[in-house]
Amino acid sequence: MPASESILPDERFKPQFACFRASAEFMQKPHITSGPDDYRLAHGNVATLPQDAAVNHAWIEEIDFVYELSDGHKILFSKDDYYKKNKIINVRTYTAQEAITLIGVYGHWGPWN
Repeated sequence: MPASESILPDERFKPQFACFRASAEFMQKPHITSGPDDYRLAHGNVATLPQDAAVNHAWIEEIDFVYELSDGHKILFSKDDYYKKNKIINVRTYTAQEAITLIGVYGHWGPWN
């Protein structure tokens, strides 16, 4: 699938936090879907964000590193530092194939039940 092509047309997606879309789109890139299975899409709670949702943030994990992709950024952190700094809790992780499947099932970028 070309990198610019999404699984579903944009008009079918529910409005979500920008981090969910950016992270889900990253997981659809060819080098992720056809390469080693080292990347995970992560959904969880960040203590510095509003806590009115069961899950309030998305990011990418690659072994011991985190990519923060929200707001057009691509910032690399060590996983330990990221989790400590942001007081991360309630984490769910997904492989690229799981993420692509869930985008199709739910019709949005996440979070998913």
